Formats: sequence, C-alpha cells, structure tokens
Amino acid sequence: RGGGRRGSGGGGGGGRGQKGMRRQRSDHRMNESGRRMDKMDQSSRSLNNKSIHSLTRGSPDDMMMDILRSADAMFDVADTSGDGVLTFDEFEFYMRKHTDHDIDEIIHCFESIDVDGNGDITRDEVRTAFLKKKREADGGTMGDADQAMLKVSRDADKFFDQADVDGNGSLTKNEFMAYMKRKTDHSEKAIADLFMMMDVDHDGYITKEEVRKVYMQERQLHVGKGDGGGQTLALLLGLEDEDMEKLEEDVYNMFFLAEVGSQAYWFSLFVWLLKLGLIYIIAYDLYTTYEFPPADNPTIIRMTQLMLLPVNVAVQEELVVTFFIYANLKWDKVILEVSPHASNGKYHAANMMRMIDGLSFLFINTTLLLQATGILGMFLNFAALQFLQTIDNIALQLAADGYLSDKLEEVADSVGVMKLPRNSNECLQVLDSVFLFLTFLLLVVAWALVAFVFTQN
Repeated sequence: RGGGRRGSGGGGGGGRGQKGMRRQRSDHRMNESGRRMDKMDQSSRSLNNKSIHSLTRGSPDDMMMDILRSADAMFDVADTSGDGVLTFDEFEFYMRKHTDHDIDEIIHCFESIDVDGNGDITRDEVRTAFLKKKREADGGTMGDADQAMLKVSRDADKFFDQADVDGNGSLTKNEFMAYMKRKTDHSEKAIADLFMMMDVDHDGYITKEEVRKVYMQERQLHVGKGDGGGQTLALLLGLEDEDMEKLEEDVYNMFFLAEVGSQAYWFSLFVWLLKLGLIYIIAYDLYTTYEFPPADNPTIIRMTQLMLLPVNVAVQEELVVTFFIYANLKWDKVILEVSPHASNGKYHAANMMRMIDGLSFLFINTTLLLQATGILGMFLNFAALQFLQTIDNIALQLAADGYLSDKLEEVADSVGVMKLPRNSNECLQVLDSVFLFLTFLLLVVAWALVAFVFTQN
C-alpha cells in the first residue's frame, strides 16, 4: 500500500485507468487479504441490493438508522488495516467474500462509491452509497433528511474523536462532562441534562447511534415548527470549535497523570534520575579526560561541526517536544474530571523534567561535537548517544506492555489516550519555532567561541 491509491495524482483517472492491472493482480490480492479477513466473517454485511432490502421497514428514522448501522458495520469489517479508508484490495476481498460479483462488477461498484475518485473509499462515502442505494431501490432519490443524517454522522465521528478519552467507542458521563466544560460555558446541571437526553437507553453511556437518534428527534421538532430542521449537532450541544492534541507518550506524561506517591509517580522519577545520572557521568568524563582541540584544527573539521549544529538541535526530542507543548497546548482544569491527579503543578513539573533532560543531552552532544578531531568521530558520537535518549520511551513501553505491574500498565495506557486542548493564541503558537531558532543561535555562538577564541592559546 506504500505506493498508495492516494498518491496516484491524476484525480479520478489515477484509480480508474488500471482495470486490466486490477484483474491480473486479483488472485495475488485475494491470497494476501484472505489471511486477515477469515476471522472477521461473522460480523460482516454485504453491499448489494439484497442487504439493503433486508433492512428493517419501520419508521423512516429507524430505517435510516439501520442503513447507517449496516454501512458502518460493513466498513469496520472491510477496513482490515484500521486506517480509516478502504483500498481497492480491501474492498475487492470483502466483495468476493460476501457477494457473487465478478471483477468487473466489483471495479464498477468501487468506482461508483469512490465519489472523489482518489482511489480510496472513506466511511462517509460508504454511508452515502448505502443511503443512495436504498432510495434508488424505493424509486426515489436522497433528500434533505439523508444529507442531514450524513452530516450529523460526520459530526458525531469528530465529536467522539475529541471527547472519547479512552477510545472505547462510547462516552461516560465524566468524559462528556469534561469535554462539554472545555467546549462550552454550560453549567454542570445543563451538561448533566444533555447527557441524560443523549443517553437514550439510560445505560450510563452515549454511543454514536444515540447521538444520531437524538439529533433526528430534534430535527423533526424543528421541521414541525416550520424552520426547516436546520439544527446541527454543534448547535444542539452548544459546542465551540477547539482542537485537541494527544499527549506525548513518555514517562514525563506518566508522571503528570500519576497520583503523587504512587508506583507510576516514583517509577517516572526513577527513570528521569537514571537518565540524568548517566548524562552527568558522561559530562564528568568529557571535562576531566578530554580537551577541546587547538585552534589549528583543520578547517574541514570546523565546517563540519558548524553544519551539524542544526542536526544537533533537531535530534533533541525532549527539548523539541517541550517547546511544542508550551507553544501549542494548555492545561485545563476539566482534565481533572477524567484524570483527577493531573494537576497544573504536575503538568509544569513534568515539562520541566523533560526540558532538563533535553538541555542536558544538548549540552553533552554539543561538547562531543566541539571536542571532535575527526569527521567520522562526530557521527559516531551522535549515534552512540541515541540509545541513551530512548531510555524513557523504552521504560514507558515496558510499563504499557504489562512487564512491570498492573498499576504501571494502567497509567502508561492512559498516557496514550489522554488529550489536552490547543491554545488559540497565535502569538504563543510561534514560540516553538522561536525557541528552536534561539537554541541554534546559542550553539553557533558556542561553536565560534571554541573555534576562534578559547583555543587561540
């Protein structure tokens, strides 16, 4: 898939001019895809007239819900890679497994669903195809209600992507409360009332299907009042537009989310101190055993050092991440609704720990760079320290994989799904670039001092 349907730049022509090639590669794709699809057979539904006609014939809203449910079920089964789009390979295998279509019919079906002609099928395109097929089977065409339902389904997807912290496909009251507090000025009572309204079956969770049902009910009320039913999900919930960003997966955010004094708290501190200890041992050795080269160090060495300075800044992952966080994200008290131990103080403490880590590595790398007397030695020093930079990531992965303890695993897993809101201050958003540039300038000054001032004697 690396060559990509998305990368075939001729718009619609890129995916449609290769029918012969698709036929020739069909058997190969079948063998490749078959191994991935066998275990998913029970939950699948096919995209054909029979599956559309078999949908429940209740009220129009119930029928529409069934169609969308079928479309989502088909997409989830066919998307074996889980990347949110269907390639022709995935679609062909699904159709061969669940219909009797030949390759020409499959190609025609794929191209009719792929409305934008980019060579991939999205979930929204599958939903549209299901609704269109049903309307055509009934002798009609898609109407405003269909378009409105497709729109609210897209909005519900976006809503869940941002609010569903643990990523399990449903919203708890705490998740809904935290999201709504961040996005609106609603009181807690108003948010609780909205949750009760959205939780149609009163099981304590909100699903995407329940969001659709509530939206359709509200839309019908607006239609009955004669205002055209123009209500959107954002208006229904009173949402404001604000992007979210996942936390960086490292032990510093594990420290941020952990309860003070817990296993995860002390584990994060231990990894940080271990890393700093090893860095300072290297620093002690560098400044007691080695010296900076004399002023007659060859020009090619000096120029190579200068050229490696921006690389030196770019590889400092912890430093770069800290700059990004302070420039683009912000702590909000509503995160306490989901993670009660993620206080503002620990948010800044975790970022300071990460910054000290990054600055320490920058100092060591720069020292090794400026003490180098050979070109190959510079590159070897860079490579030698890379393993040390990844210690915190390895520690988090071990915890997340359950090798250490269940409590550490729980906190490590939460790091991967927790999100923070982006700040909307455009001035602050450029600070990461400013900090990186200033860091580079500082290294250039250090290089000039070592090359032309301190080593003259």
